[in-house]
Amino acid sequence: MDVKEILTNYLKENGFDGLFNVYAECGCKTDDLAPCDCMNINDCEPGYLKSATVDCEWNIGQRRIKKWMR
Repeated sequence: MDVKEILTNYLKENGFDGLFNVYAECGCKTDDLAPCDCMNINDCEPGYLKSATVDCEWNIGQRRIKKWMR
């Protein structure tokens, strides 16, 4: 088991959908964690899947969207 697998398991077990980095304006889902191998351990935070934006199909952010909004 490598660090990505450990982190993925932790995120899933604790209800997170992935990671996001507010400084780099990026995010990744647990099923494709750090696809560019650019995870910065100091800046990436656990987050929740959000709806699409003008620029993106999906988004990971700090707050969970209420179930009725999903």
